[in-house]
Amino acid sequence: MFSKRQGSNQELDTKSTLLEKPEVDEQVKVDIVGEEIDPSKLYYTLTENPPVPLTVAVAFQHILMSLASCLATAFIISDVICAELDSPIRNRLFSTTLFMAGISTILQTYLGVRLPVFQGPSSSFIVPLLALRADKAWACDRVTADNTTYSLMAEDNSTMAITKFSQSEKLQMLSGSLMVASLAEVIVGCTGMVGPLLRLIGPMTVAPTISLIGISLYKVTIIYARSQWAIALAGTILVLVFALYLPHITVPIPTRSRGKRGVLRLPLFQLLPILLSILIMWAVCGILTVTGVLTNDSDDIEFLARTDAKSNIFDMTPWFLAPYPGQFGIPKFHTAVFIGFLAAITASMVESVGDYFACSKSADVPPPPNHAVTRGIFMEGICSVLSGALGAGHATTSYSGNVAAINLTKTASRIVMLFAGIILVIISVVGKFAAVFAMIPNPALAGSLVVGFGMLISLGISALKYVDLSSSRNLLILGVSMMVGIMMSEWVGKYPDFVTSGNIELDSTIKVIFGTPMFLGGITACLLDNTVRGTEEERGLVAWRQSHMSSKSNAQTSNKSEKIKAKDSNDLTEADVYEWNCIPALYSCMPCLSKLPFMPPLRAKETIFKEEASGEKSSSV
Repeated sequence: MFSKRQGSNQELDTKSTLLEKPEVDEQVKVDIVGEEIDPSKLYYTLTENPPVPLTVAVAFQHILMSLASCLATAFIISDVICAELDSPIRNRLFSTTLFMAGISTILQTYLGVRLPVFQGPSSSFIVPLLALRADKAWACDRVTADNTTYSLMAEDNSTMAITKFSQSEKLQMLSGSLMVASLAEVIVGCTGMVGPLLRLIGPMTVAPTISLIGISLYKVTIIYARSQWAIALAGTILVLVFALYLPHITVPIPTRSRGKRGVLRLPLFQLLPILLSILIMWAVCGILTVTGVLTNDSDDIEFLARTDAKSNIFDMTPWFLAPYPGQFGIPKFHTAVFIGFLAAITASMVESVGDYFACSKSADVPPPPNHAVTRGIFMEGICSVLSGALGAGHATTSYSGNVAAINLTKTASRIVMLFAGIILVIISVVGKFAAVFAMIPNPALAGSLVVGFGMLISLGISALKYVDLSSSRNLLILGVSMMVGIMMSEWVGKYPDFVTSGNIELDSTIKVIFGTPMFLGGITACLLDNTVRGTEEERGLVAWRQSHMSSKSNAQTSNKSEKIKAKDSNDLTEADVYEWNCIPALYSCMPCLSKLPFMPPLRAKETIFKEEASGEKSSSV
């Protein structure tokens, strides 16, 4: 099933022997993942194309791994704009999220960093959206029948003015502010400012910034779990059991190839713990709904746990729902939202750069050069601008979980991400499909949110492995930055009227700045880390850079087993991975393009062009 037509006959015979033995009653048992297989060995490298059935299967796996995050992000944005449970806006936002995930994945894989990096909604954008809830203009305490929120805003100590924000106006503000904030990422990418910025951002800044994203989202889990705590707790336990206790269990899946029946064994509990938990708890909610255990009183909070609580979404959603720019109206700019999104984009860029290097290791290719990293950030900025134009309410970023899946599937082919992007785009325009997932009860999602946000906290903490934690300097900086981020956000949430400058826009901006923990904590940590005296070893910068720029030889020190022959990445040079074949011809016409920071250097391409020319001459001789 997995033997390829590419490569030498020896490699083909070796791989066929590995994957087709033993044979019992014409059944072929294939283990995609096994503990005896070296993680650095790949069945399909970056430039190789697996068979179509395998390509589709692996592509669907990447989609399923990110589906829960896409769904949760769309739901949270719907809650921020005060959309009703059965509002079609929820489904439209979910479809837009899937559409942008597909487009961003395709563009990033082939035009951006050119690594198999899956793109999806960034959780860091949820934090400033939650900070907006402290602003009475964004509160959902008074919702009328026409979906309009009325709030009282204080202009001074004696006069009160009524401000009216509809759901469409909120989405327009999110769209316009995201587009302007994303332009900053575009500028950072196209001007090559990524390198200088990363010199100021080390593990001492990354740790509190990423950790505070997860910590500040604890309120979201409470909101989604409060309708049925037992179901939410059971969902959390299921994720932990699947991910921690059953990762080695493989599930047999019948297949057929070359006229032979086969069994494809996949560690589904390790690959899809969150999605399996959501589906199981969704089924439990359905059983409790049919048996009448859950109340049918719409005024009771437990009603949100019923599977028919959002049934109107399916009926009100058309079969085909194609996202388009300005679908919620003309984008508008809002200063407070812009500041919050700018902080989220900064955190997203730092996380993406780390994912690029992690993906290069998983794909067993050379680490990305500066022009590839710069181009990746530039492409993320372009996709984020497009995401704002479509009204998604969030930007896209790389997904670390999908990077880890490359090690599990032993498939690092670019075409897998191409298929994943195309499938996502097709799914996003089928409105009824998205409507089905939009009907998932809130407590069925709560368990996955607990684990997902918890992983964000641990991801930030993991950056401290490079830092000298015996240094009082580092401990003080980390403690103060974390406390500042948590304390000020809680202060804004408890006392939203702490600032009354007389300017509504200024008040809203100040509240978002002080109500975004990752912004305050990250700025505090970055400022202290770069101004307080300390060696680079003490700050963790030396180990941090070495881990990101580790040589290719370290990633290829795997043993050469005679039984397992996977393609070695020695065949792929830096130019093969991060450059296009058309670059020599393009530079011969317009050599000035090589001066752009996100384009490959001219000298490297001239060398390749000369090598190719000399090769052609020798072959002709």
